[in-house]
Amino acid sequence: MSRHLGLRVKSLLVPLLSFLMALVPMVWIGMHALQDLERHFVQRYAEQYSRLHLQRMLTPLSRELALAKRFGDMAVTREWLADIDNQELKARFFREAEGFRQQFDGDDYYVVHHQTGQLYYNDGRLEESRDPRYSLDADSDEDAWYFRAMDSGAPFGVQVAYSRALNTTRVWVNVRVDGVDQPLGMVGGGLNFQHLLASSFDDQSQGVSSYVLDQQGLVMATAEGGDFQATDLSRDAGEMKTLSPLVEDADALQQMLTQARDGDEDVINSTLVWGGDEREVAVSYLPELDWWLVSAIDPYAMQLLEKRWLMPLLVALLSGLAIMLVAVVFTLQRLIVGPVQRLSRSAQALARGQYDVELDSDRGDEIGDLSRDFQRMADQVMAHTDELEERIRHRTAALESANHQMSEAKRQIDDSLECARALQQAILPRRDLTQCAGLHHGVLWNPRDAVGGDIFVFRNAGHGYLLGVIDCAGHGVPGALMTMLARAAFDNSVNQVGPEDPAAILTEMDRRIRRTLLGETESEAVTPHMDVGLVWVEADERRLTYAGAKLDLYVTDGSQLQVLAGGRRALAYKRPGEYRNQTLEVAPGWSCTLCSDGFLDQAGGKDGFGFGKRRFEAMLMTHAALTPSAQVAAFLQELEHFQGDQRQRDDITLLCFQPVAATSEPSAEATTHISHGLDEDTPWTS
Repeated sequence: MSRHLGLRVKSLLVPLLSFLMALVPMVWIGMHALQDLERHFVQRYAEQYSRLHLQRMLTPLSRELALAKRFGDMAVTREWLADIDNQELKARFFREAEGFRQQFDGDDYYVVHHQTGQLYYNDGRLEESRDPRYSLDADSDEDAWYFRAMDSGAPFGVQVAYSRALNTTRVWVNVRVDGVDQPLGMVGGGLNFQHLLASSFDDQSQGVSSYVLDQQGLVMATAEGGDFQATDLSRDAGEMKTLSPLVEDADALQQMLTQARDGDEDVINSTLVWGGDEREVAVSYLPELDWWLVSAIDPYAMQLLEKRWLMPLLVALLSGLAIMLVAVVFTLQRLIVGPVQRLSRSAQALARGQYDVELDSDRGDEIGDLSRDFQRMADQVMAHTDELEERIRHRTAALESANHQMSEAKRQIDDSLECARALQQAILPRRDLTQCAGLHHGVLWNPRDAVGGDIFVFRNAGHGYLLGVIDCAGHGVPGALMTMLARAAFDNSVNQVGPEDPAAILTEMDRRIRRTLLGETESEAVTPHMDVGLVWVEADERRLTYAGAKLDLYVTDGSQLQVLAGGRRALAYKRPGEYRNQTLEVAPGWSCTLCSDGFLDQAGGKDGFGFGKRRFEAMLMTHAALTPSAQVAAFLQELEHFQGDQRQRDDITLLCFQPVAATSEPSAEATTHISHGLDEDTPWTS
């Protein structure tokens, strides 16, 4: 359809669509911004409302506490409590206390003499009495507040309680009075509980519900819809209600209460489903009383944001965009569409071979530049076309020649690698291992490439046999050449010192390799080091002798694992190392395993780490009950599962054997040789 629409129509549709595409996200963003703005105002209103009313409760409480401290700090208070029977001091005290009573919000005060437990109490309703109202009992639950306060050692405290003895509910402010070396007692006054809460919520707004909770989460007071109601504390706690029936997610509210009490923020707010509707809930904590103030605000009932200006703003925005659309369309038609149409007609004439057409080359803008460039382009098209075709013919011939040379080079390299692989496999003692009577064994030989730097060796001496693993530095062709040197050094060393002393063989191999590659210059350009592990097994005895250069021998029966550690230095690596023989008695069924570091270092798993020694040892013990060839198959399966899609890092060689079979019957174990490398389709077993 777009091919039938001219540039003039498109120049009209594009700004119009752009206008609509800009309008939709603008409206969407505006609506969401307005909602976010309303939510922000509601949240800030909830926070400020909670702070204000918390402060309105705290202000009279702070005043009452300061007044009670002055009451307790009077000299006559201390003197009389220290000498309770002194009538003159008693008279002076009650005269002074009367002035404080008139200042206390609850119009009352009390005094407790600590030594006798006598409580004196006066308020504006009862006839003044200078005798104790009653004596506190340490075994009474109702009087336990006093003894807890004195035992805590706190200089003052605040509590809300209903006194059955005094028949009144007060927010009691308690101040401890201490003598020189002992407590004298306690004084205090009480705030009118009903008046304290009512005066704090006398400006309750529509859409706001406020609740005062005590330390147990029980509702102390409710302010809702302009009405205020305080809980009668003379009732049992079981008769008092909580906020659980109102809020849908009670755990979320409890978390807010805990965060307000234990956290650093003075107000915690969140959006909760309250009474079936969504409410903005703010929670603040009054530590002096161990109270919470919970305010639930209906965002739809609060007119915090005036919206009358939205419609004029929307009309002005649409008008401005419409005017801009008309201006853009007119400008496009005048400056671009018309000149491009004329240039199109000229281009069509040039395509028909009419090179005498007149182009708008006199214009001083981009259209004029385009017309002049178009004319020059038409003149050069034919010349460039002929030149390009000639270059293509030459390049094609050159590429065909290079491809032929690369194919020939690849064929020669493949032939060389195939020959090298055959030569390297020829030095492996597969047939000697298989023909050794009574030797149960299995071998995993897996070069990373077509050839590798790992080999396994074997020498049958009649009265015993010597076998081992050699891991040369490098892999691929350099590693394979090193294995040839390693095999020659091994054979010559065994012939020189005999097969029964693995440590002496390692020392002789180290000397020969250093002499062959390093000479007397000790050049660091060549790194011929090798990791080697050699085991000598007596034919008639259950004993083996091991020596290694950075390779360990693992011996296990499935329940126990012994590791014979090799020397810390590789052969021909910097300074010569010292190698020692280790002898071990083995029981029937024990499996011995030698492994190059390619197995342990293979990356895999979800994190791409190496297989690792700990996982390797656990694997050996898990499969120790199998025959050596079955163990090798199980080891390969675990390695491939661990490796996953990771590339093989290094050459892998693993030799598993049982010096003493678990049964006396002869065994025809096979050496399992699995070669991946570059020839994964040709595994072999012998």
